[in-house]
Amino acid sequence: MIQKSIFSFLKRLAGNREAIIYVPIYFFISFTDLILKLRHTGAWLSGKLVENHTALMAFQYFNNEQSRVLQYLVPEALRQVFDLSIVTSYAVSRLIFVFLAFVVFHYFLRKWFSAIESFAGVMILSAGLMIGFMVQDMQESAPLLMLLFVSGLWAMREEKDALFCFILFLGGGLTNETMLVMPLGYFLYRARSLKFTHLLRIGLRTVLLAVPAFLGQGVLRYITRFHPHLGGAFHWPENTQGIWAELIFPYEAIFYGEYIYLFLVFSIFWFLAILGYFKSPRFLRSVFWIAPVFVAAHMVTGKIQEARQMIPLGFILIPMALFFMIPEARQRVTEEPKALDA
Repeated sequence: MIQKSIFSFLKRLAGNREAIIYVPIYFFISFTDLILKLRHTGAWLSGKLVENHTALMAFQYFNNEQSRVLQYLVPEALRQVFDLSIVTSYAVSRLIFVFLAFVVFHYFLRKWFSAIESFAGVMILSAGLMIGFMVQDMQESAPLLMLLFVSGLWAMREEKDALFCFILFLGGGLTNETMLVMPLGYFLYRARSLKFTHLLRIGLRTVLLAVPAFLGQGVLRYITRFHPHLGGAFHWPENTQGIWAELIFPYEAIFYGEYIYLFLVFSIFWFLAILGYFKSPRFLRSVFWIAPVFVAAHMVTGKIQEARQMIPLGFILIPMALFFMIPEARQRVTEEPKALDA
């Protein structure tokens, strides 16, 4: 039975030229990203990763990291099932999640763009990942967050509410609280009228879909309320001062700056996404407003020079930039609502 299923899958794959071309490319790019991450994060091989994992499994780590349970339970499951070392299990999980995020993003883009245009979008995202490696930190929820964020956007766009609720729970409730911003995009996308009754109905639906994720994260934070918070919880002064200092001394920022990474992570595509706002489909225009809230929240609570925090926004900003860059795509949105042929 298993052999028959595998044969059937391979047969379908053989008839899909697009998958044959791009899926292997995304795997090797993911592998390249993994090698770069390993080279730029010495804590992986110094014993710090093993030390952190041991503390997490004993529920004795910092509360903001302890509450991101899937970031350490998934590698632990790989370790137990396949008898891997802790470092190897984290490397394998990172490779798998980044690879799957690339593949899902490709097919997410295919709603609007051709195969090669979608490939270009994934390459822009991959370049941003490498900027994220410039700050040597361990945030092992990031790869799974990538996959769940783009999957959540897909479920939101296709109006699959139950699936969106489940993905939001996995992402915002169990992986990284960053994803709890997504209900804002859901509300803005599903609100099709300014009538009070309609907005109330959509608002209640949004709340109901978001409750499991907020409840899950809230319970975990309550359980770990007496654990210290890693890195501090308020960073607005140093973030604003750091950005301002590098803006007024750009020459110094080029050679020594860290806050410049916030701008480099998507480079000119930050600007192109704004230019593409009115050229983009309604879904992207709606979820775009996640971005300012997302950045503002990280300005307050995060170290903004850690550019990998911005990566989830790429799933919104990159297609908007592509709509500005590719006039043909704007025409095809109305002419061909379904995914384009390669």
